Amino acid sequence: MRSFRPLVSMIVIGCVIQAAPAQYGGGFAPPKPSGTPPAADPPAPDPTPSMEPDPSEVEEPQAPPSKVAPATPTAPASPAAPASPTSPTSPDAKSQPTRVECTAPPKGWIARLNPEDRTAIEAGLGYALPPRTPQVVWVGEHATASEPHLAGTIVVIQSFDSNSNGSSTVDKLVSALGDLATDPRVVVIGVQIPIKVEATTKRLAKSTSKANLCVDQDGSWCDALGAFKKPINIVVDRNGAIRYAGLTEKGVAAAAKLLLDEPVVARTPLARPVETASASTTPVAFPTFTSPLNGCTDLRGKASPPLVVDQWITAKPNNDGKVTLVDFFFTGCPPCRAAIPHLNEIASHYKDSVAVVGVSFETKSTFEEGLRKHRLKENDFKYSIGLDTSRRTIGGFGVSSYPSIAIISSDGVVRWQGHPSALTPAVIDPIVLANQQLAAQSQPVGDTTRGWAK
Repeated sequence: MRSFRPLVSMIVIGCVIQAAPAQYGGGFAPPKPSGTPPAADPPAPDPTPSMEPDPSEVEEPQAPPSKVAPATPTAPASPAAPASPTSPTSPDAKSQPTRVECTAPPKGWIARLNPEDRTAIEAGLGYALPPRTPQVVWVGEHATASEPHLAGTIVVIQSFDSNSNGSSTVDKLVSALGDLATDPRVVVIGVQIPIKVEATTKRLAKSTSKANLCVDQDGSWCDALGAFKKPINIVVDRNGAIRYAGLTEKGVAAAAKLLLDEPVVARTPLARPVETASASTTPVAFPTFTSPLNGCTDLRGKASPPLVVDQWITAKPNNDGKVTLVDFFFTGCPPCRAAIPHLNEIASHYKDSVAVVGVSFETKSTFEEGLRKHRLKENDFKYSIGLDTSRRTIGGFGVSSYPSIAIISSDGVVRWQGHPSALTPAVIDPIVLANQQLAAQSQPVGDTTRGWAK
């Protein structure tokens, strides 16, 4: 696979605007990692004129751009009904370890996670809780001096980082459990990820948290759980099988109560297989988009032109293994500026999987004058901004109207082009999930670049 380090720019328009205009939809919910969503174009938007650069605000005149339409907001989905308990395994199969079938939780239970974080923890659903490693150290005034007794209990595990929110993340979950937190059939474990282990261990030794706290010193258990920097949780049934993952505090409480109400049936959950085979060579199916384009060359499904930036205004992005989202804009373009909040939201929500990059043809002096004129600051952009004064990248994409977006997968292929207002989870999530499959094939199965233990 060819190495590709493009710069992603979602919707680059620095904004002093407190909220994006109505045509920009927000609320990026986590995509469902199971399967690749069917490829489909977003609804065709109502046509509105795109922005032609104003000669008074740029150093050279621009050709009149074509029209780009904003995307029509999508109606919110109706809430899902609560899931019913999983049918217990029959007594005949109690001696045969099996992967337990897990029901999907109601939408109201699901926490907001990045796609790769959700994929990592949901990979363990139905399998046995991974055993604690020797590097897991139990700490805190409330916790037992050694590993708590877990057999026959509902186990709730919450990861956290004491260098940020600390064990308060676990305490919020304990509070949400209410009376269940003191039920002897429920055990709550907070696991500290392996960051500044020595200082963290000393700090947590004085903790008065009501949960059982531990520090995973080398990250091996966190790797097995799928717990990385973003705090996550899992809920384990009384037979030791992971049944839910990535829930809100209220979702954890509801799931624990649901599992307590299940009849206890003797069964042995299957240990998650350790994959050591060579990487898969199955072609990755990226979604395809065929809506008509205006104001740029249609490069969808083709190799991206080189992304050349003459000067970085903000920090250069790290797009290794990520999807790159490039936003072509300039400071004198009102639609470009209006898109900034939407692009900021995308950059924040997909920070671990998408690199957003804004590319302007302006010189540094013109760019800075544009910021002053429109009361913008460099830190209004929560993503990378670069100047393509020579227009090598802009010319490669044939951009003639602004704003214009291009999404490029980590193998250097253009996957989507269009107006920033059409950037919805329906567009981004399938590309991100396909790109994760692509990245997984570039390394041995069972290995991960996100693991703590090396």
